[in-house]
Amino acid sequence: MEMPLELIVGTERVVPSDLQEIDGLLIAELSGPGLMSVLDATFGGASPVEIWGFGTTPKSMAVVEIAMQGATTRVTFEETGRKISVN
Repeated sequence: MEMPLELIVGTERVVPSDLQEIDGLLIAELSGPGLMSVLDATFGGASPVEIWGFGTTPKSMAVVEIAMQGATTRVTFEETGRKISVN
């Protein structure tokens, strides 16, 4: 059984309405506070965006595209390659 991925912005867990991995990219459908935290992290640069999954190494992510259509916002992330230190 595959465990779901967790999107972490700063120290907060963000719960997208949909989260998919496609060709090495992560696509999240976000709204409300979750979307705002990703936008703040992306444009403010103070909070890291990371993906955590059971049995895998956490990955640092960067926003590469934001697509808005009606009430739906899809944010596309790619791995930065930056090492994450886990204490």
